[in-house]
Amino acid sequence: MGDWLRERRLVRCAEALVDPRQAGRSVSEIAFAWGFNDASHFSRAFKQRFGMSPRDYRARARE
Repeated sequence: MGDWLRERRLVRCAEALVDPRQAGRSVSEIAFAWGFNDASHFSRAFKQRFGMSPRDYRARARE
């Protein structure tokens, strides 16, 4: 159950990061909103799952 939940939260964060309506929110705000309570832990988990940092993921979506 824990892995499934973590996966869902990471996917939701990824969706929020590329959502233009959430462009004004920081990466940390998005992570905290989806239940992560440590920004560096979130960043490591995100990079492991998506192959790049949350900041890079967001920037790539804007290209």
